[in-house]
Amino acid sequence: MPIGDPMGSNEPLLEKGRLTRVWMTTVPVSNMDDALEFYMEALGLELRRREGDWAELGPNEPLGKVALYVPGKNDVRKPGGPTGIVFSCDSMYDLHRELVDEGVVFKMKPEKQPWGGLLAIFLDEDGNELMVMEHPDRYRK
Repeated sequence: MPIGDPMGSNEPLLEKGRLTRVWMTTVPVSNMDDALEFYMEALGLELRRREGDWAELGPNEPLGKVALYVPGKNDVRKPGGPTGIVFSCDSMYDLHRELVDEGVVFKMKPEKQPWGGLLAIFLDEDGNELMVMEHPDRYRK
């Protein structure tokens, strides 16, 4: 049962209460220092916050960050495998060349997709799978 507006507002509802963007996604890693080196040096993400076994990387805005964490012994998620993260890029082949030069391993090299864009899958140092896409019509600045 919805609780409505707890402040008792009488304002009409105007397209509010919807998901707007991904705020953050998390990636389990085995060693924070090694993971930070990969995500900062190879991928070029900026460190925004670090507290012990938790680090946030990404743009200087409140949304769209990647959080790395070292899972506790009872944590169900462990490093390695699909993360569900899909980055976008402005030039897949240039990005691929840069990452290969940084020593990044690709599980799937850039491939044209039926929907018209390019998709690639690469691995971080823990074997976490990260996808990147270039779409010809969307997600470009």
